Amino acid sequence: MTLAINAVYHGFKVLQAQFVDEISSQAYIMEHIKSGAHLLYLANDDDNKVFSISFRTPPADDTGVAHILEHSSLCGSRKYPLKEPFVDLVKGSLNTFLNAMTFPDKTMYPVASRNDKDFHNLMDVYLDAVFYPSFYQNRYTLRQEGWHYNLDSLDGKLSYNGVVYNEMKGVYSSPDAYLENEAMKALFPDNCYRFESGGYPDAIPQLTQEKFEQFHKTYYSPENS
Repeated sequence: MTLAINAVYHGFKVLQAQFVDEISSQAYIMEHIKSGAHLLYLANDDDNKVFSISFRTPPADDTGVAHILEHSSLCGSRKYPLKEPFVDLVKGSLNTFLNAMTFPDKTMYPVASRNDKDFHNLMDVYLDAVFYPSFYQNRYTLRQEGWHYNLDSLDGKLSYNGVVYNEMKGVYSSPDAYLENEAMKALFPDNCYRFESGGYPDAIPQLTQEKFEQFHKTYYSPENS
C-alpha cells in the first residue's frame, strides 16, 4: 500500500515519503492531527512486525527517574491491572522481541511479533502502560522499582533496597562506570548529558513520589512521543 503525501490515514497525516535503499523500505513521516504525535512508518516485505513508542526524557538530576519510570510503567495499567504484565507477556506471547530501554535522553518501548493478533495485543498493552500506568494509585510501585528503606532485624542496620537501586549499584561496582560518569560530567557540564539517566546510587533515594509523577506528566504525552 502506497501512502499519499498530505493524505490522512487513521488520524495521521503523511508529511514526507522516501525510499531508503539501505533497508529496502518505504519510509513515511506522519503526524497525528489530534494529539501532535509523530510517527515514522517503515513499509517493507519483512513479516516480522515491529512497533516502538518512544519519549524524549532528558534527566535534570541523577535520581534515575527516567529509568525507574521505565520499570514502573510495566507494573500494571488501567486496562491490565496486573502486578507485572510484562512478565506474563514474556511467558505467553508469541513475541520475537519485547523490552524497554532508557537512554541518556530518551526512553523506548519496542515490541515485535510475526503474528498479527499478538502484535496488536502487544501494542495495546504497551500503549496502555505508558499512558495509563497504575503507579498513580499504587504508591508502592516506586518503592519496589526505585528505592525503599530496608531493615533485616530490629537491631540491624538501616539500608536502601529496590530493583533499579540494586541494578545501578551493580553498574557502579565497575571502575569504568565511574570513569565514564566523570567524563560525561566534564564534557557536558551544562546540559542533560552530565546526569546519569539510569540513576546514581547515592542520588536515587532523593527521588520522591511527587517528582516521579511529575516526570511522567511532563514527558509521557503523545506530542512528546
